Amino acid sequence: MSPTQQPHRSTSQRGQSTSAQIALIFAARTVLNTAQRIIYPFLPALARGLGLSLAAASGLVTIRFVAGLAAPFIGPWADRQPRRRTMEIGLGLLVLAALLLAISRNFGLAAAAFVLFGLSKVFYDPAVHAYLGELVPYHRRARAIGAVEFSWSSAWLIGVPATGFLMERYGWRLPWVLLAALGLLSLGLTHARLPRGDPHPPQRSQQAPIRALLHGWRDLLRRPQVVALLATSLLLVMGMEMPFIVYGAWLEDAFGLSLSTLGLASIVVGLAEASAELGTTMWTDRFGKKRSVLLGLLTLTASLLLLPALAGHGLAAALTGVVLVVLAFEFTIVSLLPLVTEMAPDARASLLSLNVTAFSLGRMVGATAGGWLWAWQPERIAYQAVAGAACALLAAVAAYRGLAEIEEPLSEQDKVWEA
Repeated sequence: MSPTQQPHRSTSQRGQSTSAQIALIFAARTVLNTAQRIIYPFLPALARGLGLSLAAASGLVTIRFVAGLAAPFIGPWADRQPRRRTMEIGLGLLVLAALLLAISRNFGLAAAAFVLFGLSKVFYDPAVHAYLGELVPYHRRARAIGAVEFSWSSAWLIGVPATGFLMERYGWRLPWVLLAALGLLSLGLTHARLPRGDPHPPQRSQQAPIRALLHGWRDLLRRPQVVALLATSLLLVMGMEMPFIVYGAWLEDAFGLSLSTLGLASIVVGLAEASAELGTTMWTDRFGKKRSVLLGLLTLTASLLLLPALAGHGLAAALTGVVLVVLAFEFTIVSLLPLVTEMAPDARASLLSLNVTAFSLGRMVGATAGGWLWAWQPERIAYQAVAGAACALLAAVAAYRGLAEIEEPLSEQDKVWEA
């Protein structure tokens, strides 16, 4: 299939309200993302609850991202399954992980929970983006993906302050029990309300599973644009993860914030992300996906270089610096996703899963490096910020040289969809 061909959208998908489907996915992803997001500001509290050092707790975050290495094996399987089934597996893993962490009393159980958290994202997110790639025309896809990605900022705006309140009053375990309950509710609603989302065209292979898997990887990695995409994704996330892994500890140590105050301060970050996602929905489709990615990467580089200078001028200035970094990062990554969904329409979940692996590798390296730098120079974020800026600049070079905008004429079917 040509990259510019729009795949057929199934009757079950077209027969349901697109806005209702997006709203349901948004709600489920808010729960899923809350479990991912509350780790960062409350990592010191989690470490204290489990009796671990901050460096050891950072290792748990790294373990979570190791699960992303399974994504290339899951993607080809997911391309042969209804998208809803893969989403349900992701939500089921979330429920199991949250319950396991809630009862954890040592590093081993917590590590198992973090692996499951990582796998929940590996199953759920590529299935969602592949589903949207088949439901929404390319020229409107940034708007749809941006709307779903509001779940990332809503998790921060709602989940982080609520977690800070609950942890301070009832201990660090209760939020995980509540997330398990919400995950179970999301699983039930997804099964009852979302269409199956059969992939089109159906993916069938007469080859043995391992041979088919290797053939699929080889086919994708022979495409220069795919290699450029993976390099861009890895460097982008690595650059953000290095300072962000110590974000909570830095604000705690530098400004003496309590858990509740830290949760409230995180609202500022959530608002920045929501603004970036709104900018993506309104602007990226018109400005161009590649140009938006390049603009975001260059802005992220400048913001990371500015962060250490702002950090020395009080809490308000430090939060301003964090807001600028988050704005640039979120705009970049949400603008990148629509490009990914149309690079290989014949293997959407496979490519999206490879991209998840690039994200996971970037987070693993970034989280590990950020934790090491903090152990070497605690209470300072300058080293993480400068290293992150270098990664963002390299990502801009990879995107500029390797990515291409996809031009898609408006088909008669898409004109009907528009109406």
